[in-house]
Amino acid sequence: MSTTAAPSPVAENRPATKAGRFYVPQLDGLRFLAFLLVFIHHGPRMSVLFPVRSAGRASLTFLQNWGWCGVDLFLVLSAYLITSLLLIEHEKYRAISLRGFYLRRILRIWPLYYLMASIGFFLMPWLGMFADPLNSASHAKLMKDHFLAYYTLFGNYSCGAHSYPSVWTLAHLWTVTLEEQFYIVWPLILSLMLRLRRAALWGLIAALLVGTICLRLHYVGHSRHPFIWTNTLTRLDPLLMGIAIALWRRAHPPRPGWLIPMLKLALGVVAIVSISWGPGIETQSRNVVWQFFATAGGFALILDAVLPLGRNPISWVLSRQPLVWLGKLTYGLYVYHILGLQFGGMLVGWLQGHHWVEAQAAVLVSQSVVSFALTVAVAAISYRFFESFFLRMKDKMSRVKSRPVRDSLA
Repeated sequence: MSTTAAPSPVAENRPATKAGRFYVPQLDGLRFLAFLLVFIHHGPRMSVLFPVRSAGRASLTFLQNWGWCGVDLFLVLSAYLITSLLLIEHEKYRAISLRGFYLRRILRIWPLYYLMASIGFFLMPWLGMFADPLNSASHAKLMKDHFLAYYTLFGNYSCGAHSYPSVWTLAHLWTVTLEEQFYIVWPLILSLMLRLRRAALWGLIAALLVGTICLRLHYVGHSRHPFIWTNTLTRLDPLLMGIAIALWRRAHPPRPGWLIPMLKLALGVVAIVSISWGPGIETQSRNVVWQFFATAGGFALILDAVLPLGRNPISWVLSRQPLVWLGKLTYGLYVYHILGLQFGGMLVGWLQGHHWVEAQAAVLVSQSVVSFALTVAVAAISYRFFESFFLRMKDKMSRVKSRPVRDSLA
């Protein structure tokens, strides 16, 4: 009789570590859903195609008005994955290589970020497309208000101080700068805190959570939108929630099953939908104090719901190959989607002008489909011929490897 012990359900349910990698494929599917929320928020107003008071219209109206919450899902996922990788590295090597971490983040984020920033600041104005000309007064103001901030990764603060850039393809990049600030500071803090008892780390997370909520309360009535929305110090909730899930699940791996995950999913959805009970965040009312917390908490519950394997239908759906494939492209999808929407709208406008598309429904559907298809195509080409070069370099210097990099997206 064999003396080998059977693996415990808990051990079996740790994230996949094939070939020594930390990789959770269902999180790629979840990451794509985060992008889809943002795309719907920025895209054509499709809700008008449904009858008034219908469930379809109500659902799409919510996604159009509140799809910005996809940004929070991105932040929760980023904090969870980065913290998990750092914890695994610390467990394996008893230390965290800050130099290695920063180099890997530079290789993953900077090439595409600075490419799109350069397109927005220079190429679009030079071509006269979707932007004011290079020598115009408005372009001079754009450069004065945002250029230095964007190129030093403080674009979220220039957006808070001067509102969004006049070039739409730059406006959404503030989220990348906010994440980069997290990537710079958190590994240093974590490497120091891991020398102490875990209770101290949990105490720090709780203190920062209370602090960011209090800071939002302080700025309500003393600032204009999007100051609170884009400020790192007032938007720590999703990052802290992702960190908390990573810490908890390293010590307590999720058990297989479906009931508890489904309950967490339901609670998470309710928490996110509850933000619509208050006015929009652009009003910067006192409701943002709890709305951002509810959004982060809801997505933390959803993240925790998709981690268990076994008979978990949520994980099964999100780990299907089409969603995983799209999730692999998500950084590019997010960076390029505004450009895709602009070119998609221009192309459909040309079709309208030639009377090939005339009905409102056909116009809106065409804009959405064409814009999405263009975004996916550009992101896939970018990943294959641009990003993969840097990702292979990043993979070679990773002490704890994550998603494998392949030349083919198949």
